[in-house]
This record gives sequence, structure tokens and C-alpha cells, in this order.
Amino acid sequence: MPIHTFMRRLLGGLTASAALLSLAACDTANVPAAPAAVRAASVYSPKVACENLARSNLMFEGNTTVTAATAVTAGSIVTSSNQRISNLPNMCRVEGVSRPTAGSDIRFEVWLPTDHWNGRFMSSGEGGLAGALNYTRNGLDGGLDEIVRRGYATASTDTGHRASDPFWAIGHPERVVDYAHRAKHLVTVAAKGLIEAYYGQPPVRSYFNSCSNGGRQALVQAQRYPQDYDGFVIGAPWNLTQRATAGFLWTGRALAEPGANIPPAKLPMIRQAVLDHCDARDGLKDGLIEDPRKCGFDPEVLSCKGTDAPTCLTEPQVKAVRALYQGPVNPRTGEKLYPGWSQGSESSWARMMTPNVSASYPLALGIAYYRNLIYADSQWDWRSFDFDRGMALADDKATALLNAASPDLSAVRQRGVKIIFYQGWDDEVLQPENTPNYYEQVMGAMGGPAATRTFARLFMVPGMAHCYLGPGANSFGGVGQQIPPSRDATHDVQRALERWVEDGVAPQTLVATRYADERPETRRIEMQRLLCPYPTVARYKGIGNQNEASSFSCVAP
Repeated sequence: MPIHTFMRRLLGGLTASAALLSLAACDTANVPAAPAAVRAASVYSPKVACENLARSNLMFEGNTTVTAATAVTAGSIVTSSNQRISNLPNMCRVEGVSRPTAGSDIRFEVWLPTDHWNGRFMSSGEGGLAGALNYTRNGLDGGLDEIVRRGYATASTDTGHRASDPFWAIGHPERVVDYAHRAKHLVTVAAKGLIEAYYGQPPVRSYFNSCSNGGRQALVQAQRYPQDYDGFVIGAPWNLTQRATAGFLWTGRALAEPGANIPPAKLPMIRQAVLDHCDARDGLKDGLIEDPRKCGFDPEVLSCKGTDAPTCLTEPQVKAVRALYQGPVNPRTGEKLYPGWSQGSESSWARMMTPNVSASYPLALGIAYYRNLIYADSQWDWRSFDFDRGMALADDKATALLNAASPDLSAVRQRGVKIIFYQGWDDEVLQPENTPNYYEQVMGAMGGPAATRTFARLFMVPGMAHCYLGPGANSFGGVGQQIPPSRDATHDVQRALERWVEDGVAPQTLVATRYADERPETRRIEMQRLLCPYPTVARYKGIGNQNEASSFSCVAP
């Protein structure tokens, strides 16, 4: 049933004066202060009972239907995966399914705040190969639970398959399309329709905030469906999937060589040698490297002079470290296929250094990707990958469907959409240099740095691992991060995006926070650092507490 018909049936007979009385009677005390564009919305409270969303045969694009709608008033729910989530506000939990083709089965949920909606829709992304909804990050930013607590309507999807099936794509080409791009678009359309049905108005603004595969999903939306969102926070985007994943295979190959695997206990020693070589070049010796690309460390200096020892690297280990820094190379042409891991990020490499290399991460993700999406073969041996012909095959398959690597963002720029990218230099899952490389391509395609900054900015984060954690200041409102100390446009990247979209004020800097303990319940600030729009970097002023952001300024690299 079309939304306008549904609303007419539910609201028929409600006069304009009655609508105003209804609005005046609603509890506005819990509605957060909002920018002018959102304050202009005329309705913040539901206009229909939650259960009616499931009783009215709503139908959305792509054969998308509602299967259940439940009013949540007890503060907790149990998910389909038997996961209990507590401390929830009053809300309407809508469950649905989308079947755009005979081979599709896309499950999703939309959560709608009952009495504190802020007028906005924020989509959550799904990591890796997805297969499950992003219900919660266990007290961290980015799950459905924390988003709805903040007053946003929100949605998540399994993208059309179940994570319990390791070979979900083999023999199911429509599932690949759903995962690649179709599911997020259809769920976005349905979520907006449900918002309009529930509140009597569409969202005033729609946002996408996610990281990793969620960052890829965001760029897919920007490039394929530019009408879906008004702003994006895009962290560590997996936007050139087959190349990044070939890098995982390259890393596995290097560490599988005889004697090459490195005991995790040696990683701090390697990192310290890198810091000794180039930490002070950014004006402050603080255990963080502002731009690892300029380091130039050679692991040969750590070569054992005699037998193997905890303080040195054997010859095979030196070769492996070089390969990890280098990244994959075409053996026939010498072409560098993708960046390697950053110098200074070695303390984050522990998951790669396991006795069973093929079970290490992110290699395990790479094996699953190539078995499902490139070779459609559950028995494919990752050691057989040919970085020449195999790479060409993967490029052909991924470029048209899975990737989001086009630098042409003119469609979203024309709509007034704003984008904030971020990337941690210590990322151990997605090679961090890819993001500034992509941003530079965007600048080249969109008229240069000044023209690009009018709608898209990148913030590189020294010392941050994949999306969060790491030795640096790593919390500023991104998915999976600890909740920032203040929900303002300085400390929270989502608020910075909203201020840009809704008030026209672009973010000049951000402030990232590191807490003394990485547990969500710990709130003591250990360090705050200035994040600068690329290509500028934070430079210590020479005076002041080096753990305070105010002691830094943004300078040319």
C-alpha cells in the first residue's frame, strides 16, 4: 500500500487545528536541541500506533514488506540471534524482508524512537561480508542501540545472507548483487517510508555513518544512489575490495614462507625501532607518526647478527616485514597493486602472526572473499593466487559490481551532500594509504583541492587502528569507537557533519580522544589530539601539554 494512502486511512479526519493541538501536547522536553533545518520540522512524535505498521500491508521498492512491528517499552529486546540488548528508549521496532528477485532474502530492521525523535535518519553499516544486523557495539558508538538512544531513526540489514553460511554466494548470483549494493538501497527506501508512515513526515535529513565495509557501503550509496543520503561519515572504506583483499593474500604468502612468521612478542621491538627512526620528524617525540609514508625505515637494521633472539629479526623475517610494508606487486610487470601496511603500525599486527597463517585475520576474510565472490569455489586454495592473471580476473569481476572506487562524486556534490572521510594510520585490517590515495583521485576528478573541500574532507588519524583502538587518540564519534566526551561538532564527527549539512559550517578540525582504559565504562581522558583536514597535519606548537589538542595546530606537511 502506498504511504500516502496509508497515512490518509490512519489520519483521516484529523484537522489542521487538531494536528497542532497534538503537537503541542507531545513531550518536547526530551527532544535534543537541533540546527535550524531540523527545528523547522513540524512533527516529532508518532502519528500512528507502532503495531499498525505491520497491519496495513505496506509495500516498498523491491518487493519489500513489513513482517513485524513491536512497541518496545520495557527497555530491552532479544534479537533473532538470541542477543539481549538493554537500556533502550521507548521505540517502535520494525522487522522486514526484501525479495527483489527470486534468489533474494534480505532481512532488516528499522528502529523508530517513540518520544525523542530528532527528525533525522541515520543508517548503520555492516562490517566484512556482513550476514548479520549491526544491533549493538556493546556500549560503543555505531550500533542500532546507541543510534536510537541518541534520538535518530535507524536501520540495519544482513544484506541478503546469513553469516552462518560460509559459502553464501556460491551458486547465488543475486545474493552477490544484494550484498554489493542493492540491499542497502532497498532498506534505505523502506526505512524512509516507515519513518513517514510512523511520524507523518519524512526525515528532514538522512545520514550514513560507518567504517570498513560500512565505508564501502556508504561510497556505494554516494556513487550509485546519490539521492538516498544528505551526508556521509566514511571511515576506512573497503572501496577497492579485490585489491585490498589481494593484499591480505600477499601478507599471508609472505608470512607462510619458511621461517618468516614473526612471534607477536617481537612486534613492539619492531615498532620501537620505527619510532626511533622517524617519530620526532613531526616536531614531537610522542609515540605517534603523523605521516608514516615519509618514514623510510629499513627493517634490515634489526637483522640478527648471530642466532635468532627476541631483539632481532632473522633473514626470512626481515624479508617478510619488507613485503608487508611494500604490499602486493604484479610479478610480471612490477606494478604496485595496492599499498602495504604503514610503518609504525606493527603493534597492531598480532592477529596476522599466528602459527596457522590461513586462520589469521585479515587473511581469513580474504580467503572467504575470493572463494565466494571471485572464484565461486569453496575449495579454492589461496596459496595458488596469481598476482598477474588472477588479479586481472578479480579486477574484472569486482570493478563493475563490488567496488566503490570511482573518484567522480559530482552527483552527490550537485545535491549539496557533504562527506567526511577518516582513516587510522595504524589500521591493521585495511591498508591505510588507500584512503588518501582515493581522496587525491577525488580531488583530481572534482576540480582540485579547493573545489573538493567544499563538499568532502579527509581526516587522517595517527595511531588509530582499524576504525578504532590503537595507541593514538581514537574516539571521535565513529562506529565502534568509545563515546566521545562531548556530542558537539568538535568532538563528534557526526555532529560535525550535521553542522556542515544543516548550517553550512564546514569542519576545520576535529578533536580525537583517548581514554585511560579502552573499556566503555572508563571515562578518564588520557589524551586528546587535533585532527586536521588532509593534506595538513597536526604540529606541536612547542609549548603546552602535549596531551591536549590545544597544544597543536594544523600545518602543511
